[in-house]
Amino acid sequence: MCQGPETMRRLLIFLFLYSLVLVSPLVLSFVVPSHLLEPRPFRDDLASGLAMVAFAVVLMEFFLLGRFRPVSQALGSDLAMQAHQLFARTALVFLLLHPFLYSLWGSRHLPWDTTYAQALRIAGGSWGLFTGLLALGILLAMVLHAVHRASGQNYDRWRLWHGLLALAVLGLGMHHTLESGRYAQLPLMTGFWWVLALLALASWMNVYLLRPFLQARQPMRLSRVTPLARKIWEVSLVPSGGRPLRFAPGQFVWLKLGGIAPHKDHPFSISSAPDPSGSLRFVIKEAGDFTETIPTWRAGALAYVDGPYGDFQIPAEAQAVVMIAGGIGIAPFLGLLAACAQQGETRPIRLIYAERDVTQMVAVESLSGSESLDDFAQILMVEKPHEGWAGMVGRLDSKGFAQALACEAVAKVSNRAHFMICGPSRMMDGVETSLLARGVPMNRVQSEHFQYDFSGRSPKAQAIRRGWLALSAVLLFLSVLVNAWT
Repeated sequence: MCQGPETMRRLLIFLFLYSLVLVSPLVLSFVVPSHLLEPRPFRDDLASGLAMVAFAVVLMEFFLLGRFRPVSQALGSDLAMQAHQLFARTALVFLLLHPFLYSLWGSRHLPWDTTYAQALRIAGGSWGLFTGLLALGILLAMVLHAVHRASGQNYDRWRLWHGLLALAVLGLGMHHTLESGRYAQLPLMTGFWWVLALLALASWMNVYLLRPFLQARQPMRLSRVTPLARKIWEVSLVPSGGRPLRFAPGQFVWLKLGGIAPHKDHPFSISSAPDPSGSLRFVIKEAGDFTETIPTWRAGALAYVDGPYGDFQIPAEAQAVVMIAGGIGIAPFLGLLAACAQQGETRPIRLIYAERDVTQMVAVESLSGSESLDDFAQILMVEKPHEGWAGMVGRLDSKGFAQALACEAVAKVSNRAHFMICGPSRMMDGVETSLLARGVPMNRVQSEHFQYDFSGRSPKAQAIRRGWLALSAVLLFLSVLVNAWT
């Protein structure tokens, strides 16, 4: 994600609105007239406060991955996914803490206490507590499974269960909140939870019901499946009805073949420039249970796309561009270069393209038309060269990247260039770290990871985690402050 002024403005607006939603339950509980609720110990109200903030986080999780373009534009798809994964931990920790903060376990249930807010016992017909514990158990299993999901596990099956269990958490958590929540009995708070839960449900339905329905009305067909290199394929699609897809170079879509099942789509960068005919091209590597079937794909098969998404685009203000691709990370750059060639781009463009084996490198110039650009050069690097190889030899780590930057074609533009990075996670971490260590401003470093969570070790990845920890700490502090005040 590029951090230019406009991007930062959108990001700050989104963060403000996101934080406002998360603290809204605390604000609403703070303004409740004191005579409407029986007083109770501070630690019990703190437990309720943590639970309310956590459930608001859970409901916002649906919105982060609801495939809404304003969210994609404000955060970028990478940051939206990272926020989804990191704040799931925040919600889980708060929810795991809150039952143990109550001082009311084993207290006698009074007849007027219809919500069991003064006596926490599952016995006695308190279904609200039972559904709360069940929702918490499911959420714990979901987070642990997502964090430790085996690389060889079937992705489609995992997505199906993740979506269904998320819906179960929504329903069970809502029942627990309305049945057992102390503040949820107040009309204003009840309305807040219903609005937020219905928006979360709408986000889920958008991904799992509405978008598959819309895709079915605008199918595409495989026109060609062409081998480009070892385990690298070019997949071409043409419209089979409906309006052509409009996209910006560098964006990606969710692609599925043969049917519209919502859990069977996979993200791929578009490797072609916008075309009036609506055709799309993708450069894909065999690297999983879905892509390993590419050799069996046949022209004429139905395909469905959902998109476009992402903001991996060359900023208008960039004076020069250095593209850094590792392996199949070349895919979005092919589309960007094709668009530059189509538009007659005159700014200096450099491509550093690294691959482990030369047999897996694609012919960039013939695929993108970059030979027609006024000021273009590519620096190729492989770990295993063949006889007669004329490019660089090595790995695109900090040492290899330093050598690539020292090349005359790159060195003369690097002090004013905008850097765009896409490839394996470790390579991207190393390149980002090297660029920032050299004093390149973060707003001139743009990356397309599609790898999230705690794997990133670059200053940029660490800054994202620090932001998450800071916001989580603020939410915890506000929970303590508001409940201590009341």
